[in-house]
Amino acid sequence: MPEIANVNGKITPVHEAMIPAEDRGFLFGDGIYEVLRSYNGRLWAFERHMKRLERSLREIEIVGLNLDDIFHQIRNTHAQSQIQDATVYIQITRGAGPRSHTWIATGLEPTFFMTVRHFQTRGSGNEKGIRAIWLRDQRWGRCDIKSINLLPNVMAKQKARSQGAYEAIFVDARNQVLEGSSSSLFSVMNNALIVPPNSPAILPSITREIISEIALELKIPLVEKDITLDEFYQVDEAFIAGTGDEIMGITELSGKAIGQGEVGPMTRKIYTQYRERISKGED
Repeated sequence: MPEIANVNGKITPVHEAMIPAEDRGFLFGDGIYEVLRSYNGRLWAFERHMKRLERSLREIEIVGLNLDDIFHQIRNTHAQSQIQDATVYIQITRGAGPRSHTWIATGLEPTFFMTVRHFQTRGSGNEKGIRAIWLRDQRWGRCDIKSINLLPNVMAKQKARSQGAYEAIFVDARNQVLEGSSSSLFSVMNNALIVPPNSPAILPSITREIISEIALELKIPLVEKDITLDEFYQVDEAFIAGTGDEIMGITELSGKAIGQGEVGPMTRKIYTQYRERISKGED
């Protein structure tokens, strides 16, 4: 089936979708987004993603939307695509108007845009693990908002790929490891999962939320605490997690092995359980 787009309710092939040149998303990055996957025609973790979308809209004060209608359009557009294993991208901007840093209080209509495309496989990272690099974090101070302002993430990911790595891990000025350029970060030490505390410095990850529930089911201790880059090099295992990547073990960071330099047993156990939940639709 063709890959399709929806702009403010108008569904077209992706290459025919059009957005006004003065849309504030294009001019300022003034908007938010979500990315979902569908497995066998079912949108995965839909309600969780929509809850986060609502939060992002609220945090940057985008108003004037009928969210029930938006949620219906997302489901309907995905269904019309008939793409069973899809990547569903959703973006909402403040709307179009004459370029000005400030926005008018009334009359600005938000722009809703989404695409449904065939999911592109991510290689062998889920089974064989990935190489990553670390970079100093240069993003803005509200990474908890899923903003379309992603230039630091784009530059970081590109640098990782140019060095033959899959992901870039951000490290802050205090030398604390945070998250990947497009993923959340987990480490394993003494049979416990360690994650950075939720804060404005990291995105509240949907996949992290589900993994936390899996850890509870498997009676794996989950510890929220900051760890330094030096401490990260001493962990037993580490992995990234995200909607597209699912779970991928980190075998190497900037040329140094993590753990035994291979995907660890706890990472594999959690990934197996995650895939089991997908097969059962337990999201």
